[in-house]
Amino acid sequence: MINKHYISLSIALLILIATHLASFAQDVNGMKLTETYNYSYVTNKFGAPDRYWSRESEFGLDEKYYYGQNFFRFSNNGFFSTFTLIDNRFAVFTLDLQGGIKVGEPVAKFNQLGFGQLEVKPDGSYYFRGIGDAVFEIFHNDGIITRMVCRFPS
Repeated sequence: MINKHYISLSIALLILIATHLASFAQDVNGMKLTETYNYSYVTNKFGAPDRYWSRESEFGLDEKYYYGQNFFRFSNNGFFSTFTLIDNRFAVFTLDLQGGIKVGEPVAKFNQLGFGQLEVKPDGSYYFRGIGDAVFEIFHNDGIITRMVCRFPS
């Protein structure tokens, strides 16, 4: 006969692990990817963009925000799906690591997150694995981050 205590303990551990894993969310300055935002929220959080582009498609509003060479895409009526960071005015993983990770910092800082793993690509850049369906690429020069690109399927 199965002990009810062990079943309860197993369920509790499963919930704890699932909750812990779900708390790691890719974000830029606190804005989580795969969540939906409107123009007002984005500009209140990031400031007025240097350049803005939008169009309606069969899937809804598609928007692109440019801050210098940094790029953010919101598709399907505000679904935060893509970013490219080229300078240090924005940080990733700010919800998981004090100050987050910025361009200009060591790639090794990703090891401080406590989840995911760096995988070396054939060209010497990295993938950061362990954040769901995201394709997260890190480009560097001698171990210092020069660009970060993240894309989620929308």
